[in-house]
Amino acid sequence: MSIGRFMNELQIAACVYWMALHEQRGVHTSQAPGPPGPFFSRFLSAEVVCSVTPPRATKETLMKTVRLCAALALVVVSLGAGIQDYLAELKTSMHAVEGFVQDAVAYGNFNYPSACAKIPASRRAAIVRAAGEFARAFTATPGFVAWYDGFREERKPSAPTFNPTVAESRAQQVDAIKKQIAETEKSASAAPADQKGMYKDVLASLKAALKEIESGDKSRDGEMDALLAQSNQAAKQDYETKLAAYEREYPKGNPRPLIRKHLEEFLEVTKDVDFDAKLVKKDNLMVFANPEYEQKPSEWKKAFRAGKAAAEAERAFALDWLKSLK
Repeated sequence: MSIGRFMNELQIAACVYWMALHEQRGVHTSQAPGPPGPFFSRFLSAEVVCSVTPPRATKETLMKTVRLCAALALVVVSLGAGIQDYLAELKTSMHAVEGFVQDAVAYGNFNYPSACAKIPASRRAAIVRAAGEFARAFTATPGFVAWYDGFREERKPSAPTFNPTVAESRAQQVDAIKKQIAETEKSASAAPADQKGMYKDVLASLKAALKEIESGDKSRDGEMDALLAQSNQAAKQDYETKLAAYEREYPKGNPRPLIRKHLEEFLEVTKDVDFDAKLVKKDNLMVFANPEYEQKPSEWKKAFRAGKAAAEAERAFALDWLKSLK
């Protein structure tokens, strides 16, 4: 096997891992089923791996590469041979998988092929641990950090547009009317004689409007400017508050807070999954016998579908990863 094909299969393995965990056990939910937890799938971006330019071979980058390759190899060992066969059985392609993963990373959209129940339940815990190691190693690579910075920039709050003073607004109106007058006079000079009267009326209206603006009452300008200044200050404070929150949640070059947030969310949502919950048939669908479970978050239901062994492996790995991010 060539190195290129080997790396492709390693990437495919990471993608197929979470797609294959979507085994539907008849649980009804208004949302499309997805991976058993929100964090692994958001970081397994094969497209990012493909686009990474190798950094200069420093000792640190070499060690990161070794760790990443070891984690990827563990995924392949856990899945076994025939990764391309998995893609064929799932009726998808490498390109499509990359799109699914990138959507999950960027937008949290858990889209995937419908034929996803391909990995036996007995192998899921091992695959979860392997994929977890891949995710942890991958998020430490320069390629992931570069993707994160682009993702971060998309979420940056927009700076406010401040209101001009009354005098500034008046000056803008005057400039606009003067330009209209100049353009109309130019058109009038080139117009046929039978149309010049129309231009004369238009010019008269424009000049009257200009005179009204220039000679208008300015006694309340100060009062209006004070109100506009208050509005601008409020907009400025709101922007600064949002920007500070943004910098805390998405620090430049540091995806660790975002990873930590997703891990904590996953652990909170899946802390009380009832793997012994009973299902009953209702209108040709299998639903929870306990109606309260039907209201559970989609991640809770995904953990139930993945099974106890896989979900417990995820939680154990998430806790370990979270400790390293403190």
